[in-house]
Amino acid sequence: MHIQITARHFHASDRLHEYARKKLQRLERFYDGITGIEVILTKEGQPTTNSVEMNASVHRQQLVAHAEGQTHEEAVDECVDRLKRQVVKYKDKLREKR
Repeated sequence: MHIQITARHFHASDRLHEYARKKLQRLERFYDGITGIEVILTKEGQPTTNSVEMNASVHRQQLVAHAEGQTHEEAVDECVDRLKRQVVKYKDKLREKR
């Protein structure tokens, strides 16, 4: 699984990159057909808004999750949870077609 991390409007630390990669590696336990994930970390606004968007590529489909939080780590956790639910649902649909 290829993971690409992009930071918008700030420089993301190596610790944040590793945190996101570690959390995303856990998704392979639920479905090993994920070919790649693009992570976009954004910091905007006067009261700083930390948001994360994740786009996961699976066979013939894109799964998208978006979350905001006090910290990027909090938003990454929420996004991974949302992606996990989508991956499990996608995998169940594939099993039903068989």
